[in-house]
Amino acid sequence: MKKGFVSSLYPTTKALIIVLGLFLYFFFDWRFAYFFVLPFCAFLALIDGKIVGYLQKVVIALAVFVLFIFLFKVILEQNATPVLLDLGFVKVTEAAILGGLNQTGILIVLVATIILFFETTEMEDLMISLQELKMSHVVSYIVLSTIQLIPDMTKKSKVIMQAQQARGIETQGSVMRRLKAFFPSLGPLIISSIADIEDRSITLEVRGFSSENKKTHLKEIRKGNLDLIVVVVLLVSAAGAIIAKVML
Repeated sequence: MKKGFVSSLYPTTKALIIVLGLFLYFFFDWRFAYFFVLPFCAFLALIDGKIVGYLQKVVIALAVFVLFIFLFKVILEQNATPVLLDLGFVKVTEAAILGGLNQTGILIVLVATIILFFETTEMEDLMISLQELKMSHVVSYIVLSTIQLIPDMTKKSKVIMQAQQARGIETQGSVMRRLKAFFPSLGPLIISSIADIEDRSITLEVRGFSSENKKTHLKEIRKGNLDLIVVVVLLVSAAGAIIAKVML
């Protein structure tokens, strides 16, 4: 299957987007995060063919945190002026909105860039690129397994719930009914995870993971001319944005 434009880039090239996004944010304000970084990352996901999955993850990641921060700022800024909306039990002020936007700006940058990175990067490629940077294969494996932990646990949980449902246990309906079906599934989930750890450790030892000899990979990834062009464009654009900000 042919990779999209962003997916075909070397992992460290895509990681540069995260670094530059965070670096530039400190030269600008919340408008840079909301009106440039987020639309830019969404555009990259669109041309890569990953827009649906990307937006779903971004919305889920931001909904709770952004809403919580905004509510927190609204409650704290009750005595500020001007008041934009008076609901009686709470007042929405301009200071609260601006404070919420400023505090969520860095969160927008992190969520938008990091989700784009993992949405367009295969974990195998990330592990290989980390080892190309002379990182220990043990450290790179720990990073990879940590990243994959939540998705793996989610998949196992779905399989266990489907097995419970096949046995006649009701797993759908009200929140209480779902909780009653969920807690009994924790035992099989934990036991299967422990068994997977043992199987994985045996597999790693069989493959000589603990050996200090130089490791080889069945799959090879290399930086191409496109990576060089993207890096130059990103760095020049970032430098131009900083110079424009300082001069104006």
